[in-house]
Amino acid sequence: MYKNVLKFIKNEYIFAVCTKFINIAIALLQSILIARYLGSELKGTQTYISSIVSIGSIVVTFGIHQAYPYFRKKYGKDAILQDYVSIVYILYSAYMIVAALLACFVFKSVELKAAAILIPVLGYSNVVSYVSLVEKPNKRNVLYIICEILNIILLSVLMIASRNGFEWASANIMWAIISLLFVDLARAVIFTANIHCAPHITSNMKGLSIELLRFGFFPMLALLMTTLNYRIDVLMLRASGYVTDAQIGVYSIGIALAEKIVLIPDSLKGVLVSKLTKGADDYEVVRACRLTFFASVAMCIAFLLLGQWGITFLYGSEYSGAYSVMMICAVGALCIGYFKLIAQYNIVNKKQIRNVVMLSVAIVIDVIFNLILIPLYGIEGAAVATCFGNVVCGIVFILYFSRLIKISPVKMVLPQKEDFELVGRLLKKRGREK
Repeated sequence: MYKNVLKFIKNEYIFAVCTKFINIAIALLQSILIARYLGSELKGTQTYISSIVSIGSIVVTFGIHQAYPYFRKKYGKDAILQDYVSIVYILYSAYMIVAALLACFVFKSVELKAAAILIPVLGYSNVVSYVSLVEKPNKRNVLYIICEILNIILLSVLMIASRNGFEWASANIMWAIISLLFVDLARAVIFTANIHCAPHITSNMKGLSIELLRFGFFPMLALLMTTLNYRIDVLMLRASGYVTDAQIGVYSIGIALAEKIVLIPDSLKGVLVSKLTKGADDYEVVRACRLTFFASVAMCIAFLLLGQWGITFLYGSEYSGAYSVMMICAVGALCIGYFKLIAQYNIVNKKQIRNVVMLSVAIVIDVIFNLILIPLYGIEGAAVATCFGNVVCGIVFILYFSRLIKISPVKMVLPQKEDFELVGRLLKKRGREK
């Protein structure tokens, strides 16, 4: 029995989904702790900083992490890994120096000073995490969980100390910033150790750097547009003057819960990249899309049934308005999974410009609807705009990929005969073994 279970979870897709559900539970606990610790107003301020950092880290990274699978496939691990990682070390060391100078001498507000420091930290942690994902997907997923647990420990200590009267642990803007920095710094350290590459300088690095930047431009634009689809609403809400920071805090909880659905395709896309890099066929994307869609639907149903009670019970009554935001955005999250997976196929096969073209349609729709709906409906209007942009994005990518590999779009959504046959074989095998 033990051997059968071990063999089952060693499947990279199944292991990724299992670890992602653990990550979802951990991320949920994190969001509960930080929301209750900071309160809705400080949570709104933290969300504003986080939105700037998410966008800025994508720009400075310039897509070089997404270029890694292609060049690994082209040159092989032994020929590319150490040079690639060394370039990353040099690049982000320079970024940190610039960030420190900006924070000390240019930016005046605490929010912008914090964002300047956090941008290169998040960017670097994303790059080394991505390399670890390609090389050792199962180990990377376990290490990712460890980083999240460390953050929970920090938040738990702060909550316990503040509720026991320790003034140093009282909720303030600095602790809101430190809680953002801590988890990304932990990931940066742990994944750097996991890659285990000493920095060096060779004559090949200059040419490789140029290739990486040239390749990464369009993946960077695609990832930037994806992030804008989730973050631009927060920036527009803050700039609109129609909502308070406390309302933005409520909105952030709703959209963060809806984003938990997107964690499923996020987990599978890493495994998919690894498989495509190592020679899997195009139909591997179709299988991953179907698995993602039904896992996401199951989560949506759970949110619908338990969400209102759960938000009030877990986060407190001041966040009860997050339920409507969550359910609106959850519909869009069902569709965005298709983009997440198909975009990885395009990147691995050097078709990344197509991601940018198709995403541009969705982001323009998102911005236009935000401009129209935020003044009328506030945070619910922003949620509708995000949902509609994601639905359009998913449909466009499904139609594109189905035409590309000459397959019916239905096969990317509905379960197929082969899926039932696979389940039947697994059940029969289990029956025989008993």
